[in-house]
Amino acid sequence: MSAEQPQLGLEMQMMNDKNWILASNTAGKAIVVRGVALAMLTCLPLAGVASAEFFNDVKIPMRDGVNLAGDLYLPTNRAEKIGCFMSFSPYKATGGERPWSADRAEEWGVATLAVDCRGCCHSEGVFEPWEGRLVDDAEDLLKWIAAQPWSNGRVVTVGGSYPGNTQLACLRSGNPALVACAPSVITFNPYSINYAPGGVLIPEFFQKWHSGFGSPESWEELTRHSDRNDPYWVSRCDLRNLSAAKGRALYQAGWFDMLGTDTFESFALMPEGSFLRVGPWSHGVNTFDKPEIDYSKVEGAAVTEDMENELLRSALEGRASETAKLPGKMQIFVMGANVWRYENEWPLRRTEYRKLYFGEGRALSFDAPKGAPGEDSFKYDPANPVPTKGGRIILNGGQFSQAEIEARADVLSYTADVLDEDLEVTGNVMASIVAKSTAGIADVAVKLVDVYPDGTPYNVLDSICRGAFAADAPTKLDFRVDITSYVFRKGHRIRVEIAGSNSPHYEKAKDAATTRLVRGESHLVLPTIPAASK
Repeated sequence: MSAEQPQLGLEMQMMNDKNWILASNTAGKAIVVRGVALAMLTCLPLAGVASAEFFNDVKIPMRDGVNLAGDLYLPTNRAEKIGCFMSFSPYKATGGERPWSADRAEEWGVATLAVDCRGCCHSEGVFEPWEGRLVDDAEDLLKWIAAQPWSNGRVVTVGGSYPGNTQLACLRSGNPALVACAPSVITFNPYSINYAPGGVLIPEFFQKWHSGFGSPESWEELTRHSDRNDPYWVSRCDLRNLSAAKGRALYQAGWFDMLGTDTFESFALMPEGSFLRVGPWSHGVNTFDKPEIDYSKVEGAAVTEDMENELLRSALEGRASETAKLPGKMQIFVMGANVWRYENEWPLRRTEYRKLYFGEGRALSFDAPKGAPGEDSFKYDPANPVPTKGGRIILNGGQFSQAEIEARADVLSYTADVLDEDLEVTGNVMASIVAKSTAGIADVAVKLVDVYPDGTPYNVLDSICRGAFAADAPTKLDFRVDITSYVFRKGHRIRVEIAGSNSPHYEKAKDAATTRLVRGESHLVLPTIPAASK
């Protein structure tokens, strides 16, 4: 019993090693119930109940006989039928002495339910990250809530990262009980979370996470499936009944979030009335880590929970959200200019796609090169890879000086002339790289860089692509580097780094290689936004 629970003069107290039940007196204090079987919930008095009730470790049956565990809180002075505010998480959602989000329950007049994912904390079964069965569990959970005697059939959800994934599973179930959700820093495509273009594994964070919450064996299994079309990923990326979903979403993401490369593709799949917000964050809304370009010091870069609360509460109350009145259905933070801007589509219709060519003398230019294409070579040594510094990574994400990286002999740096006006890049940055390599399988890492007037180069975005090479024949690699909204300011210069690795963020290629970039045939495509149209 927590310190907040007074000496109640209890009418009933039952205790054993694992389960105990406390019921309040008539003074309107909270009832706390631990170890409650599912059947007990059907006996609750409903109409006119003045006291709050907390049910800990409720057993919620799934279709295969496994029971998930949930902590349920019913608020003071509730109506006979109320909505439910839910969190579905692998991160020890249950077992606390206090109910989850009781303040919202009391203010909104709804139930709150915190549920452990299958195989986590108090739930039965085995946790397998990203598995398609999560959609079945989400649907069974929504059905269970809707069938409870206290429920009016309306459910909203909240959470970021994997608790965001469980919300996407609720959407994918198509169950009508879900009327709104607020997933953040997650996408519908777990393949893009774990693999870069060409099947390059992203092990830096996920190996420890996956092995810790799943098992080392399940991680090893994941590493054996590098093809997006492999049945392993087809089942995990299956949208199931998403097209039937009606629950609107407030979807939030970060330009430096490790899980965010498919943000806009995911938003395009969400139900009508959904709203997207993308900030200068790492793995979490208002998460800035500690980069050298620190957006946490920029006024307005951090947001409040007001929009999230309004969208969820309005859905529980059966009314339209105020987000429908906003100037656009998405809001993006334009880095460099450091302003929020509303938009209605992605890519932006006013985009002008400009090719940025690699030139002789390590130059970059929007003008196509003349004459025969030349070549620049870079070496790759798996024992001495180019280190990761910033970017889309967890804990140390964001923009850092790349000066030490560019000083290495195995990194090519191509630099454009000083900009005589601001240049906004908003959209999908694409790469078309033609290269030759001494290795049969080799990687080409690409990084877009902003060179400040003092000469300091700060990373903007990056990716890597793995290709197959034969003898001295050229191989063309076409891939998306990343997404962004970024202004290169007047007086700055654009730079592109080319290397054979970016480790430990991306998996290292096995074999040493000397790779040659074919300059005149290689370029990036920048989605630029004309100044007059902003």
